[in-house]
Amino acid sequence: MKAVVAPWKKDEMKELKEAFSSPVVGLVDIGGIPAKQMLEMRSSLRESGIHLKSSRNTLLKRAVVSISSNRPGLESMNDLMAHKQIAVLKTEQNPFNIYQTLSKSKSKGPAKGGETADEDIVIEKGSTGFPAGPIVGDFQSAGFPAAIEKGEVVIRKKHTAVNKGEEISADVAAALTKLEIYPIEMGMDLLAAFDGETFYLSDVLDLDLDLFTSQIQSATSGAFNLAVNVAYPTTSTINTLLATAQRNSLSLALSAKITNSATVKQLLAEAYGSMLGLASQAGDGLDDELRDRLGSAQSAPAAAPEEATESKEDDSEDEEEEEEVSEEDAAAGLGALFG
Repeated sequence: MKAVVAPWKKDEMKELKEAFSSPVVGLVDIGGIPAKQMLEMRSSLRESGIHLKSSRNTLLKRAVVSISSNRPGLESMNDLMAHKQIAVLKTEQNPFNIYQTLSKSKSKGPAKGGETADEDIVIEKGSTGFPAGPIVGDFQSAGFPAAIEKGEVVIRKKHTAVNKGEEISADVAAALTKLEIYPIEMGMDLLAAFDGETFYLSDVLDLDLDLFTSQIQSATSGAFNLAVNVAYPTTSTINTLLATAQRNSLSLALSAKITNSATVKQLLAEAYGSMLGLASQAGDGLDDELRDRLGSAQSAPAAAPEEATESKEDDSEDEEEEEEVSEEDAAAGLGALFG
């Protein structure tokens, strides 16, 4: 007798194949999440462009096998189907963004008993908010240092109810819930994601984005500095390299007394200054023109404070005029000294 596939299974397989054909697909562990919280999470994820489809693991595996022939790498999903409650996730988001989104959507929920504490569960000293009554016995049965004082139930001292890594008993879980202490992190765990090229396990996706961004920025800065230091031209370094080369060539030209349009003014200014320095040592042997020039150079610093009060535009115009005059003065001064 020929086996007949139920219509609902055909529809289910069609939806699963579409999900596993999405640009980015992932497997999510949804075990232990209450129905109400699950509905809220699904709704929130849909707003972020992340859609979930839960099904039987056997159907999920069949869908993976069917699609993996056209999407090499997807077959690794079947290695993670040992979890009891699995949902397939489909989206167009980056796998790292998906992991961060799911991590941020987690919240604390009540313990039911049998869970392992992720951290120390501590009960603080003080009032519980409950009036004197039988509930004090429930707290004491859970090992809490509870007592009745002034008509209410109190915790007499700070108490560690469960140490990290230990199992939470049913009595302790019930007592914690009454105190509105919710120690269990509830949410979806992304087991793996596939973007059509790379299969990412959760430990790879668990990335500190702020630290990673800082490291990328540091590496970029280091690479840029290295490229500049070894004079490696790229679109990022060429402007810096050209500016450095220009400064170095100008410095070399000035040191070698090479005359060109970029160095002539500074070389003449240095020569003029050297001439005045030499003239100041000549004593009475100076002619009237050199004596006047030397006197003008010595009186210039005294006039500087008054010039500083003028506007920037006037300063610029004066500097241009002084540069033009300084070239003529330099030539005339050199002629008078050595001519």
